[in-house]
Amino acid sequence: MKVHTILFLAAIAMVLTCRNSVAQSLFAPAVNYTVGARCYVIASADFDGDGDVDLAASSDDESWVSILLNNGQGTFSVDSSYTVGNTPGGIVAADFDNDGDIDLAVTHYGGSELYILLNDSHGMFVIDSTYETGGLNSHKSCAGDFDKDGDLDLAIPNSGSANVAIMVNNGNGVFADPVLYSTGSFPYTAITDDIDGDADLDLVVVNNGSWSVGVFLNNGTGVFGARVDYPVGNKGQSPSLADFDKDGHLDLAVPNAHSNTPFVSVLRGKGDGTFHPKVDLPGCRPHTVTSADYNGDGNLDMAVADNECNSVSVFLGNGDSTFQSRVAFNVGIGPNTTLTSDFDGDGDLDLAAANFDNNGLPGNGVSILMNNTLVSVQQITPDRIPSFALESNYPNPFNPSTKIGFKLPARTTQAGGQASGFTSLRIFDLLGHEVATLVNEELRPGSYEVSWEASGFPSGTYFYTLTSGAFTETKKLLLLK
Repeated sequence: MKVHTILFLAAIAMVLTCRNSVAQSLFAPAVNYTVGARCYVIASADFDGDGDVDLAASSDDESWVSILLNNGQGTFSVDSSYTVGNTPGGIVAADFDNDGDIDLAVTHYGGSELYILLNDSHGMFVIDSTYETGGLNSHKSCAGDFDKDGDLDLAIPNSGSANVAIMVNNGNGVFADPVLYSTGSFPYTAITDDIDGDADLDLVVVNNGSWSVGVFLNNGTGVFGARVDYPVGNKGQSPSLADFDKDGHLDLAVPNAHSNTPFVSVLRGKGDGTFHPKVDLPGCRPHTVTSADYNGDGNLDMAVADNECNSVSVFLGNGDSTFQSRVAFNVGIGPNTTLTSDFDGDGDLDLAAANFDNNGLPGNGVSILMNNTLVSVQQITPDRIPSFALESNYPNPFNPSTKIGFKLPARTTQAGGQASGFTSLRIFDLLGHEVATLVNEELRPGSYEVSWEASGFPSGTYFYTLTSGAFTETKKLLLLK
């Protein structure tokens, strides 16, 4: 019996060691970029329309927003900077004027202003207008079509006034006066998603000063009901909504930055807009949670900006709202914000971190962690195909996964062989943000099929675009939960 017990424990230890080893090799060492002192927040989108994901980064001390353009391989250069008042508190990247390119909304933490920067379609911005947000110390905001009129509105937490402002877009990037809703103490971040499954966008606001998150349910017209608060830790920061347990309901992960509660609180969603009590995971004064499937196993993971440890920690998900022990990846000094995107176009999800406590040290503003996971696509038939084709996804609508088929024709070489071609298949949300890269590689002629697992994404309309050589085609798909 003792021998069997020892062997069993040894086997468990071996499995855990292997898992930890795999997790530790998930990301390459960070590559750091200089963007000035105290880089506070970052946002990502294809600002210059070249198919790559770029970055916008703000400086807390120097009152600007800088644009870092991607060269297509996941390396960046600072292209331009824009002065946006004192201490920008949040950046939202979205197409506010419905012209097909991505604009910026920047809030003013040092005051009460909202700046709208419109894109000229080449990645250059003009400060088009300035609005009052209805409160002081406007902080980390979010965009969504709250009133279902096809335009992207804004939700802005005003930390110094204990309210959240809803600013409705008229469709041309011009916003109405704010409608204010009372929050808890010091609202820090607002995020949006369909929490209760009724196909409209609700709000979660983190109350940094009252150990809670407030949930506001949308009545379908952009009017929100009474706030319901849920306890979390002290100094809650920037959370994430994702379906960690694959039950079709959005769960909530909240980082708590105070030294006496340095953990991530995970609240399982019930699907009706309410949440179960929190379960806490250890952290290192965490400031932001970003959720995605980083290791390609179909389960949603968490990446957490650990401000005090100068790292981004990854919690690999088990698919049941429990997580493996965190594995830390070094970044710059005092990371405040993290985000996820496929920066190098290889089909897996990378990470970016804004390092707030860099104090202007060269090369220490934004850190990029490249994912080492390999992603593959299945070739169904190698037959000669007469023309390109992007097929409708099936099922559609779908929940939580769907299949997308496409065909690549033969391109005969001078030697008479069949040439391969570089092909990409990407998923975009209504904001124009790339949310997934399913294919990004050289493929030979034939018929292909690839699956998109969308369990961690909110209900709504998405677009998928196939590009191969000079061919490009986009189709629509619908995720309903």
